[in-house]
Amino acid sequence: MQPIIIKKDKLCVTGLSGDGGNTGKVWEDFEKAYGANPFPKVCEHAYEIRFWDGEKPAQKGMDIHVGLLTKNAVCTADFTTVELPAAEYAVFDVCIAGGYDSGNAEMDKWLADNAAVYKQMELDGVQYIIEVYKDEKFANSVVEFWIPVLRRVHNGQK
Repeated sequence: MQPIIIKKDKLCVTGLSGDGGNTGKVWEDFEKAYGANPFPKVCEHAYEIRFWDGEKPAQKGMDIHVGLLTKNAVCTADFTTVELPAAEYAVFDVCIAGGYDSGNAEMDKWLADNAAVYKQMELDGVQYIIEVYKDEKFANSVVEFWIPVLRRVHNGQK
């Protein structure tokens, strides 16, 4: 499994945060809240950000954020916005029919095989990935997994 490398400016994902063990419930709560109080979105794709610190979630009960891409942070009582810095991402298409973790071994292998060039980027000392749900791919049980990566500098060269 080979990713494509893309560059993205700052990303603002507006939605709800919660416990990754209850992802379906977090999405359900978001869809209900968004239906009652919609906000302007950049595109139709849905975004899920998963945070972790080594073997444990970043914060108990706050290791996932789901929502939609917005141009800037949205200030409402109903939603929060997670702002991710400009970054390069290794984008993998993962067929989730075998489970959401079915591509983990291949993604981990790519990171290990390319460790001389890339390292996984963190946000405030916490690792994260983004799952992007695009209707045209999701209909075929494919989800894009975006792993933020930093190019390692060697001998003053990028």
